[in-house]
Amino acid sequence: MSIKILTISPLVFLMACASLTEEACRAGNWETIGYNDGVRGRADSYINEHRDSCGEYGIAPNTTVWLQGRIQGLKQYCTAPNAYKTGLRGSELNNVCAPNQISELRLANFFGLRYYEIDREIDALDDEIKELLELLANEPDEAIRKIYIDRIGDIQKTASALQFELVKYASLP
Repeated sequence: MSIKILTISPLVFLMACASLTEEACRAGNWETIGYNDGVRGRADSYINEHRDSCGEYGIAPNTTVWLQGRIQGLKQYCTAPNAYKTGLRGSELNNVCAPNQISELRLANFFGLRYYEIDREIDALDDEIKELLELLANEPDEAIRKIYIDRIGDIQKTASALQFELVKYASLP
């Protein structure tokens, strides 16, 4: 058997880290770039990533226009539904929203995060039950079989309680 070694040139590695392509830098649609960054919840310091990427091509971003676009994008990011969806993906909301929105958004994000965590716990318990059922199917010793059956019952009770709790976090508060 032969082992193939993948080599990545430093240039390819650096390009993978770049925030923008040369084409995007040259097009210079900074309002749209800022809007997209705002929708993604990127901090105002993210312009430095674009400055570094585009600087390689001798292009400087239009910070003012980018910031205007970012502010518009943040209107999409800084909503309770988005905060909840972000939590459902297992992520905390970035700290880019207005202070008067923080309480509502943190609560929505917490609900999404809690749903995500409980769902993961239930999945792990289901996996454990599957493993125990496989062990049970091949175990001839009745005493050990009883231990497996008892453990499966305990796991099912825990999973049932988690399912009940999951319902509380199944939508926005």
